[in-house]
Amino acid sequence: MPVGEKQIFRFGPFHLDTQCGQLRRDGVGLKLQGQPVQILEILLENAGRLVTREEIRQRLWASDTFVDFDHSLNTAIKKLRQALGDEAETPRYIETLPKRGYRFIGEVTAEEARQENHGAPPIAADDVVSPVVTNLADAAITAETESRSRTRRIRVVMVSVAAFLGIAACGYWVTKPPPMPRIVNAHALTKTGFRKPGRLVTDGVGVYFQEDRPSGFATLQARISGGEPAEMTVSKRDISLLQDISPDGSSLLTTRANPEGEVDTWIQPLPAGPARLIMKDARWPLWTPDGKSILFARNNDKDLYRSNPDGTDVRRLATLPDITYPAISPDGRRIRFTVHPKYDLWEARADGSGAHAILPESGEGTTGLNGNWSPDGKYFFFAYGRERDDLWVLPEGRRWWQKTPINPVPLTFGPMSIEAPIVSKDGRQLFAKGVERHGELSVYDKKSAQFVPYLNGISACYVDFSWDGKWIAYVSYPEGTLWRSRIDGTEPMQLTAPPVAVINPRWSADGKLIVFTDLSNGDRSKLATEGVDRIYVVSADGGGPVLLLVGPFGDPTWSPDGRSIAYDYHAPGVTTEIRILDLQTARSTTLPGSQGFWSPRWSPDGKYLVALGAKLGLFSFTTQKWETLASGDFGWPAWSHDSQFVYAQNGQGDSLVRFNIIDGKMEEITSLKYFHSAAYFFWKAGWYGLTPDDRPMSTRDTEIDEIYAFDLEYK
Repeated sequence: MPVGEKQIFRFGPFHLDTQCGQLRRDGVGLKLQGQPVQILEILLENAGRLVTREEIRQRLWASDTFVDFDHSLNTAIKKLRQALGDEAETPRYIETLPKRGYRFIGEVTAEEARQENHGAPPIAADDVVSPVVTNLADAAITAETESRSRTRRIRVVMVSVAAFLGIAACGYWVTKPPPMPRIVNAHALTKTGFRKPGRLVTDGVGVYFQEDRPSGFATLQARISGGEPAEMTVSKRDISLLQDISPDGSSLLTTRANPEGEVDTWIQPLPAGPARLIMKDARWPLWTPDGKSILFARNNDKDLYRSNPDGTDVRRLATLPDITYPAISPDGRRIRFTVHPKYDLWEARADGSGAHAILPESGEGTTGLNGNWSPDGKYFFFAYGRERDDLWVLPEGRRWWQKTPINPVPLTFGPMSIEAPIVSKDGRQLFAKGVERHGELSVYDKKSAQFVPYLNGISACYVDFSWDGKWIAYVSYPEGTLWRSRIDGTEPMQLTAPPVAVINPRWSADGKLIVFTDLSNGDRSKLATEGVDRIYVVSADGGGPVLLLVGPFGDPTWSPDGRSIAYDYHAPGVTTEIRILDLQTARSTTLPGSQGFWSPRWSPDGKYLVALGAKLGLFSFTTQKWETLASGDFGWPAWSHDSQFVYAQNGQGDSLVRFNIIDGKMEEITSLKYFHSAAYFFWKAGWYGLTPDDRPMSTRDTEIDEIYAFDLEYK
């Protein structure tokens, strides 16, 4: 059968229908799409033959595609093997020939994928036998009668066939799937190298975006036709995040934090002019398509409001589960928004009624689900992912006979993270941020009052030091794998590999073991029923991690004697608490009075335990009682090595503070207002810790953001 025809390949319990790109196991569809399926089709077409990596690249990646081919191919092969239950070391289906390519070694049968023949049944030949005619007159009459009858039958058949073809054509036109967009070309609109927070908007001529520069926070316009971006505004103090552009392109909507901790909405005239405050306490503002109103959120992003463009006539519309990254449809009838903490995509009418999930259970820890409609309202483009974001498209307009919604389709597949997509006015281009994540391990230098590179500025986070100060354990950023090395960086060793996703590794006192939390499953919406978090220990000398706990648990910390591990219990809808696992008896007990606390940290002298909650709590093992170090939200608690101080990030995230556990006094160590921390899983929130000499450390966010234009083709 010639390569390229639509076929059904069968092997083992699987069959691949290349016509619809669906892989099934025992008749059940598998959640495998995009490049892994395309690679499987190539291997099956060439079963038993080596398919080189270059052949695969030529089939799937254009020569001018800006992806890391090796990384993308390896990732796709890994996903394919996971779906098939195959192992690289002992393959049943896909054999790896190192540095050369892959070969399908399973037994394969192929057949042509044919559509059912819905045409009219073939017409049988006329089998009427004329009677014997005894004279010429009778023969003439009989022949004329039969001719008329045959003519009538032919007319009936022709009308029936025409009617059937008409109905079939109409049915195909009505039921045919919409043409799907695909990316055919991409190029960079910017090459500035600065971080670009916030959203993107376009007026059809240019794309407006923002940059966080050493000289200040700038709003710029990159012309779609090319050229250097033009600065619109620059501020050294106030950070106004871009939210929307008016339908007539005359002004921008931005939001800015006020001294009271609320977020206000401002209007910035274009191309220049002073910004004007129009509403206090108004987040996520959007213009309606007719330009007559503004929608926005209040009350911790729960309540939907509407106002006039000048901020007057404010009216509350509805209470929704959560309103972040909202978008409004081109006809102004619907809004879509992301609901935390599960990152579900929801939709409601523009008045807030009829709210329901569109893409439920996307999983906590995802980084996207922000998107926008195409100008004709037929497609919704959005960003979604965990390690990074990819571009996806969701076709609109499910018809009455379709029982299930149309599934979204990926448009990109790494390794660059693609974020904040918007669509051009003609629907032929997408504009989005391309983000290459990277970090620089940094330590706070008291003399210069700045964070400076530490340990050669490696791209690592969640750093923990052995108790003797000779070794470090760290998580690579952005990969999320666990490593250990000597404190000078020598003798590095990788201790975990994907899909294990590591946060908060901790050394045992004897320096032999490291305990950590695995968030590879990540969907905390299912913790109560499935228990997807895992706590492991791994030898510092290598070897496979050993599973300790499976469930709604996390953030383990060793006791100084190495006999116990404290951790938190955090199932959704249940009060959190601190538990202690006795490693000798393998039994866990709840720490008295710990309800409402999480993220425990054992003091080096073993006398205390500090934990987060509605307050920063301190538990004494001597008195078996809790006391309050401070009320309010804090993050990333860490003990000084003499057990006299607790360091933490304040609730606003703009400073590091420390508390004296003797007198409870708090002092600020440094401001974090202009320091951007990054960490695996907590991409933008970052992390903070202490060096052996009690200097604060973190990972400086050194990611590279640029704006890209993606050309679309609809087929």
